[in-house]
Amino acid sequence: MNPRSLTSPLRSLTRSVPLRPVAQAPVSAARFGVISRPYSESSKSSEETFHAQEDKRLAELEAGKKEADKKAAEFEEQVKEMKKEMQYLRADVQTATRRANEEKAKASEFAITSFARALLSTADVLTTALKHVPQPIPAENKALADLHQGVELTHKALLKTFEQHGVKKVDDLLGEQFDPNMHEAVFTVPKEVAPPKKDGTSHGPGEIFDVSKEGWTIGNRVLRPAQVGVVSPE
Repeated sequence: MNPRSLTSPLRSLTRSVPLRPVAQAPVSAARFGVISRPYSESSKSSEETFHAQEDKRLAELEAGKKEADKKAAEFEEQVKEMKKEMQYLRADVQTATRRANEEKAKASEFAITSFARALLSTADVLTTALKHVPQPIPAENKALADLHQGVELTHKALLKTFEQHGVKKVDDLLGEQFDPNMHEAVFTVPKEVAPPKKDGTSHGPGEIFDVSKEGWTIGNRVLRPAQVGVVSPE
């Protein structure tokens, strides 16, 4: 049989039957590893809850920071107050130390005051003895020269001992103004009667022109006022 005689009826059959599209199966997203989740009201609520928690946490952190700053400021003020108190305490300690030293020095002065005043008479005797030795001493009078030297050395040693304990002699009173706190006026004379100064000028009113007995101090106090002669005030 001739094949061409068979294909002709088939062609006419296919032309008379309408063609239908081939339905394709939907491609699943899971096949490519993607899982699709529908956006629902529960997802929206979870997001709002998350944001609310973050806002709360930030608010708590901000409040904690403010509280920490407040405490830091309080601590800083306390440190400043403590520094001030330490400065006051240091000043009080220094003042107390200074006063204690002053009281100690005063106590030491009072302890030796009566003893030093008793020795002043010895110093006066030595001073008088030295003044009454004629100067210069004759070379042939070796005994007097030796005695004078011994008295002089004793006088110097006594003065050095006095000085070591704060007892000092008041010197250079001639020509000074009379001070009742430091001097004792034994006698007064008119200006015309008073002897002149070493430079030849006359003494003024109230000036000391003679020292009968030397004055002494112990520390800042008068141990014995100097006994002096004073020119009468006008």
